[in-house]
Formats: sequence, structure tokens, C-alpha cells
Amino acid sequence: MKYTIESIADALKVDAAIVLPRCEISGVTIDHRGVTDKSTLFVALKGQKVDGHVFIPELLDMGVHNFLISDERILKEHKDQANFLLVNNVVNALQSVATQHRMKFSLPVIGITGSNGKTVVKEWLNTLLESTFRICRSPKSFNSQIGVPLSVLKLGTEHTLALFEAGISKQGEMPKLREVIKPTIGLMTNLGDAHDAGFDSRDKKLFEKLSLFKDCEKVICCKDHLWFVNNQDKLSLPVFTWSQSDKASDVYVKGVSSNAGASHLELMYKGQDYLIELPFEDRASIENSIHCFCLIAILEKLTPDVLDRFKRLSPVAMRMEIKMGVENSMIIDDSYNSDIGSLAAALDQLNSMKASGRMVILSDLDPDNSHKSVYAEIVRHVNRAMVDEVVLIGKHISMHAAQFNSSTVNKFDSVDDFFDSLSLKTLRDKAILIKGARLFKFERLVKHMQAKQHQTRLEIDLQKLTSNLRYYRSILESDTAIMVMVKAFAYGSGSFEIARVLQQERVDYLAVAYTDEGLVLRERGIRIPIMVMSPNKAEYEKIIRNNLEPEIFSIRALQDFVEVAKANRHLFDILKIHLKVDSGMHRLGIDENDVPRILEVLQDEEYIRLSSVFTHLAAADDEAHDEFTKNQVTKFSKVADELALIVSAPFMRHVLNSSGALRFPDYQFDMVRLGIGLYGFGNAHHDRHLLALGALKSYILQIKHIPAGESIGYSRAGRFDEDRTIATVAVGYADGLDRKLGNGKWGLRWNNRSCPIVGNVCMDMCMVDVTGLKAKEGDEIIVFDGAADIRKMSEIVGTIPYEILTNLSDRVSRVYLKE
Repeated sequence: MKYTIESIADALKVDAAIVLPRCEISGVTIDHRGVTDKSTLFVALKGQKVDGHVFIPELLDMGVHNFLISDERILKEHKDQANFLLVNNVVNALQSVATQHRMKFSLPVIGITGSNGKTVVKEWLNTLLESTFRICRSPKSFNSQIGVPLSVLKLGTEHTLALFEAGISKQGEMPKLREVIKPTIGLMTNLGDAHDAGFDSRDKKLFEKLSLFKDCEKVICCKDHLWFVNNQDKLSLPVFTWSQSDKASDVYVKGVSSNAGASHLELMYKGQDYLIELPFEDRASIENSIHCFCLIAILEKLTPDVLDRFKRLSPVAMRMEIKMGVENSMIIDDSYNSDIGSLAAALDQLNSMKASGRMVILSDLDPDNSHKSVYAEIVRHVNRAMVDEVVLIGKHISMHAAQFNSSTVNKFDSVDDFFDSLSLKTLRDKAILIKGARLFKFERLVKHMQAKQHQTRLEIDLQKLTSNLRYYRSILESDTAIMVMVKAFAYGSGSFEIARVLQQERVDYLAVAYTDEGLVLRERGIRIPIMVMSPNKAEYEKIIRNNLEPEIFSIRALQDFVEVAKANRHLFDILKIHLKVDSGMHRLGIDENDVPRILEVLQDEEYIRLSSVFTHLAAADDEAHDEFTKNQVTKFSKVADELALIVSAPFMRHVLNSSGALRFPDYQFDMVRLGIGLYGFGNAHHDRHLLALGALKSYILQIKHIPAGESIGYSRAGRFDEDRTIATVAVGYADGLDRKLGNGKWGLRWNNRSCPIVGNVCMDMCMVDVTGLKAKEGDEIIVFDGAADIRKMSEIVGTIPYEILTNLSDRVSRVYLKE
């Protein structure tokens, strides 16, 4: 269902500045980075730290011409360039548009809320019912005051079922979401302590959540949950219940048996028994599966085909994975579902990558359904993106091959056919998106195209990086610039992918330790300013040619840079440098008595611009040395003030690192430098707000049953007085697992069970004790996951988290996770 800019203005009852009349709106977005269609309506949100209005000039340059704004100054400055709808509150306006859009549809709409499991239930319902209904659902975990209206606006005439989740964090939020969603069936997953602080009591939070279901025909809930037991007399909702103890429930769980990672459920509904197989045995997954069964029962779709799909459910991968491919390619593995909403996000990701070519591999949505209108939507999304080559797998999507405008379009009946025809050399330097239905089993193709790296991998959650950055922004002054350290392979996390996210988040500066690190980022399309912290004379020409900015830490370094600059004067107009002051660290930096000579050189060479002056605090994280830290700042300020008296152009000042930014808000000056803090480690007081990005994972190579008295590993260090079951895991000290962690000092985790390392850690592997566990060869093993693990590991080794992360070998595959 399409809208014009005039129809949206009428719906909001606002005056509009329209210079392009009857402009049809192709979509709505709040993210300037994801705009690929000029007819998109950009909603300019005002956040605590980022104001969406600042991106409007950039979007105007891109040709975008529809905006929903609340800043009248934007209208005055740009009213002749595009269509503007001026409102008092853009969130309220967005909700109003979505509410009116929802009223145009009559179909089953499922509203899902609860403290946990909302997204899992929604995604599993989509998996179970995608061949039965045309489903519109919330992308990712869009369940907020902003995410819900964006989700509902995706509802179209082709849909026959809608799945929307609703999350709240304080009182008064749910009634707004109810008006937008208007669910016909409700589903309450559970009630936990999440967001308790936003409510006067747990009961207030419960009834706020339940208010979503005010007009529902049925509301699914578990009769055994404590919230239901304590409040069932107060409920005035038409509940549809399930229980493991009450046979009078609508769905009675007669039995649950679990073994070897799988479960079998025996359920009774309307006097009939149903047997369901699940590939899980944890309690949360079992409960979520029963919630799904109840909804399917209400919809009267308990068919053999739908019930068979329960055993094919998989953990919800709400994030696409970005992997290194063969022939220097990059793979976006988004093959866990074929959702149209996530296709748009995946194509945005593809377009953001610098590559020699862009390739998209797509399968049928479902082998039993053609869904012509949905395929037309897929064609529209792909044609709007900058895609050079399209590969279509399956008979239904292949029927639309002629509609794709990419230079190369190839069709295959099956993944195997494409696999057999693929020459890996043709993937050289390409960015590749792989997306399709689960039934096509793209896993083998992804594995074939992925670079053959050591299977031990570091999974890096880019959402956590963004969350940490936003936390720092929340405690900094709004005009404080941010420089982020991406040296040392971004603390082991991978420089380019980290830098690309930071560029999207509009950080002001990056910093690398060596010139080559900066060159790689420039070659891969990173455009924001980059400071090189440890350059030498031989590298200055590369720095100049690639628009990098050197740290100058001595008179000699400045003289060398001037010499190289004069020899390359034809390459630039202005060169920027960063002057480091030694205020007490006594590692690198100029002293106060160097200032006159520095000023003399700067005055003689007017093309050299002092971009910033900074110093490095020696003990900003240690309260015992706070007086020393304050003295450092005083010394630095004296030198910076002396420079400012003579240098005509203004320059930035910065002294604070990650810990300093958290502990010394008065010393923010013009910029702060974030390093390990952005990767999840600040100080004890703030660590609960920061999230470690990485999880190091490996797998079991072999399992052996070792008799009592036998030894295990080098130097026969592992010994037991009783029979043990030992698993050999494919991670060793060459990967970064320190030898000091051997002999029981550290445990790797299998299925959330700690398995102590037995004997000495070897170069390429280690042995762990899995006695009494149902571990199998090939099972995943977690070495560490989260800040607590890394801190504890560093304490055992006698080092700091920095070293644990930066010691991870390059042969450990980096897998990037992004919603």
C-alpha cells in the first residue's frame, strides 16, 4: 500500500513544505546509513547524543527528497530542496502514521510481549508458518516505541498474518504500542526482572505489559508461571492457557523427555495427543516451543507438515555474519532466513563494502510457494542496490530472472548445481551476499566459499561495539570529539570491520600504531581522519600520499617530516600533524623546553597545520595516583597554552583515554581517545555498562576414554587415579590460549558446563575433562565469552585483558555478527 507525501501530511494534519508534489513514498527509515532509495521518508529523530537532523544535508546531496522533522531551522535552510513535514514530536508522528496504516488491514495480528523470548517466539512462528501464511513480522528485535511503528508500516495487502513484538522499559509506554499494533491474538512469554527500575512495582510492570492485549480475542500464557498463579483472579482477559500440571488447561503438557540435546513433548489439545520433537533440551526453548504450539492451535494449523517443522527449529540468528572468503572476498552470510525486511538490511551492508564487484546469491522463499508479489519485491530491492551479479537458485525465483537489471544473472535449479559450477577464482575481491530459505541448506556453500582458516574463531558482536560507543557518548559533553584506537588489529577484533562500523557511527578520528595499519584502512574505503602514532621518516611519504596524519613526538621527528613534505610539496595544500607532549609518562613526547623550537618550525612551514596537541596519562585508571594524573594535566595545559599563544589556527587538545574518560569528566578538553574501553573494559564502576565484543570458540577434535593411571599430554602432566573421558580441542597457545592456563587452572565450556584443561596446553590444541558429559566430536567449545571470563583469565595468567585479546593469533578466524 503506497502513500504520497501529501497523504502523510493529511494523516498528520500538518502543514507541509512540498516542492516535489505527488511524490510516492517507497519506505520509511530513521537510519541515514541505510537510505538507498531517493523516495524514502527519512524520520529525523533527536537522541541524547545524536540528532538525526544533522544528516539531512548529506541525504539531500544523495538526492533524498522526503523528510519528517521537528527542527524548524532545517525547514528554513532547505525548504526549496525537498519535501518537509514539520511536527512537534517525530516519534509521536511516526506512531500516528503507523496507527492509521494498521487500521487499513483486517487479518490475524499476533502481539508478543514478555521479559524474555519475544524475538525467539516470533522467529520460530515465522519458520513454522511461512509456508502456510504470507507473514509480515518485526525485523530483528524491533519492539520499541520506534521499532514497532517501523515494523507495522511494512504491513501490505499481500500479507495474511502479522507477528509483532512489543517491549517496554517504563510505565505508560504500552498503550501507545497497543494502538499501533492492535493485536487480535496476544502471547505473553514470561515475566522477569528486566526493566524493573522503570516501574513502581513488578505488578505494575505486569499489568502494563498485559494492557497490550486489551482488545484481543485470545491471550496465550502459561498457567504454571508465578505471575499467572498470583494474579489469575485479577485477569479479565480471554486467556488460552497451557500447563504441565493442570489438565484443565487448553493445552496440557503430558510429558517432556530430553536426551542428547533433543527433547520430545507430548501435548494434549481438545482431547487429541500431539508428539513434537525439538532439537533443544533447555527449559527456555521448550517453553518457547509450547507457546508456538498454542498459537498454531488457535490458528487451526496443527498439520503434519507444520508439526514436523518443530524438529528443524534452530537457535535464532538475529544477526548476519560477515566472514572472510576465498580469493580475498568478503561474505555476508544471512542465509538463516529469507525475510524481505532483512534482505533490505543485508543489501545495505553489501553496498557499504568496498569491493571490485558485488554479488547476491538468492534462493526461492519456499519450494512449495511462488509468491509472485514477494518476488517482485525482491527484484525491486536488488535492482535498487548496486549489484553486479545475481545468482538465483530455485525454480520460482528463477522465473523472475529477466526482471533483474544486474549485468550478470545466472539461474540454477539447486544449490548443488551452483556449487558444481562455481570457480572460486571468480570470487576474487568481491563482496558476496548469501541469503535464502533454510530448506536450501546454504551451509555447505558458505563453508566452500569461506577462507579455509583455522576453525577456532573469535565471534565479534558489532552491536556491542555500537552499544559501548553510545555509552561513552552518553557521559561525554555533546561537543566532545572521539578518537578511537584501532591499533593492534583493533585489540584483536579486526581493524577494518571495526573501523567501518565506527565510520558509520561518525566518530571523529581513528588512531593506528603503524603506517601500514592506516594504509590498509584507506585501501578498504575508510575515509575519516586517521592518526598514525609511531611513524618513522621512511613512511612519511606514504602518510602524505594517503591523507594520514602523523603523531610528532620530538623535534627530530618534526624536522624529518618537514624534509619529506618539502620533497612532496606538489601532493598537498595542507598537512595535519598531532603533537605529543610528555607530561610524565616518559615514553614519547616533547618537553616544555622544546616548545620554542617547535614553534619556530611551525611558523616557517605554514602548510603544516597543528591538528591537535595531546598527552598520555600514566595511571588514569588508578585512584592511588590521581594527584600524579592531575599534575600531568597541569603540565600538559601549560605547554598547550604556550603553543596557543603563537599558533594562529585553533587546535584540539586531548588527554583522556578510556579509563580517564570515565573518571575525569573535567578533563575532556576537545576530544577523548577510546581504546580498550570501547572493546568492553573500562573500570569497575562502569564495566556493567560496557560489553566485551568477543567470544573465542573452538570444537572437539576427538574424545578418548583414558584408564586410571594413564598420563595425558606433554611431560605426562595430566594424571588421574580413576577413569576419565578426555576431549581434545582445536585451540592451543599458537592461537592465544596461554600455557599458564593448563593443568586445571582454566576450564573451557561445553553446553555451559566447565571442563578443566588437563595437562599442559599444546601449540595447536589442548585436552579437557568431559567425564560424565554427553559431549561429542565436533561439538562447540567456548574458551571465553564476555568481560568476566577475560578478566578472570588475565588474573590467572598474571596480565591484563589487553594482552589476552591482542595475543589472539591471526590464524583464528574472525566472524562478525551484526543485527
